[in-house]
Amino acid sequence: MKKLLSFLTKVFFIPQIRFGGFRFPSVKTPEGRLKFPLIGEYSPNLHIPSLRVNIGALKIHGGILRVGFTGVLFGALVITLAIFFSIRGLNAAPIWPEPALYNASIVQPDSSVQVGQDWAQFLNAETPAEVRALQTMTLQLNLSGARAADITLSGLDIGKASGLTDALQIIGANAAGSTAAKSLICDEIILDGLEAKTLNLANSEIYILNITNVIADGLSIGPTLSSDPKDIVVQSIRGTVSVPAVTNSTYDRIIINSSTADGFCRKLTISNVSAYGAGINLDHIHAGTLTIQNSIIGDGTGIDAASFVIDATTKIQQLNATNNIERPVSVQ
Repeated sequence: MKKLLSFLTKVFFIPQIRFGGFRFPSVKTPEGRLKFPLIGEYSPNLHIPSLRVNIGALKIHGGILRVGFTGVLFGALVITLAIFFSIRGLNAAPIWPEPALYNASIVQPDSSVQVGQDWAQFLNAETPAEVRALQTMTLQLNLSGARAADITLSGLDIGKASGLTDALQIIGANAAGSTAAKSLICDEIILDGLEAKTLNLANSEIYILNITNVIADGLSIGPTLSSDPKDIVVQSIRGTVSVPAVTNSTYDRIIINSSTADGFCRKLTISNVSAYGAGINLDHIHAGTLTIQNSIIGDGTGIDAASFVIDATTKIQQLNATNNIERPVSVQ
């Protein structure tokens, strides 16, 4: 090593020239304040005070080799710190089925729903605390303008003690002027083994509606017999979006949204889902067959105030209702 340094000193030696002391500049960091979303009632805001680093007193004496080598080390240190803090500042995008907003319409045909949008990006300093707490654990699938194959939600615990209107929603949009209504259009929908405070089906068209083995704290089954519903057939899965099954998970809410354009699926199965604190609201569904079975629905208000409602705005061609029982039930 000594011989190498001696050789480099002779090679890079320039007569009559000697480097003087090399002085680093003083550095002052800016003051920072970081605001984070509320966690419960706690706001983990962070204040970073300004910091002055006086490294101007440091001097390096010597020839070109020593000064150059020190500069390289300092530059490498700065680059390393920049990369570290850049990576540290990145938040990994949520992956299905983590709580988040997922848009099936942006997924390429014959591909799977994978990456979602974190609810945090939709929140700001003015967002009420109750909205923050509500959205952060919500799983929402936007099917507007998308064609999906089979969708399965099974073995889920959902709900929240307060602040929820619906724990499970299927929503579309009413017709407005010359704009047609928007709906979820499926060949078959099966709701099996549900437990919830209420269930309401409205603004829908069902070709065959099956209701069997439902225990409810009041039943009101009053759909409108109409020739409007069609026997929806969705069988080809070529070019469809794949939605991986969601099983054995917990959320505060689950939302399937087709409010900006019709969404399509071959088969939607929602089974063994227990909800508390709120009910199930099903709107704007067009289905060849809808089956609701083996479920317990009740909010404890008594059988004279129905907890299970098939609204008159639901049009059907055929109804099969068997072994359904009214009894005082309160799902907690």
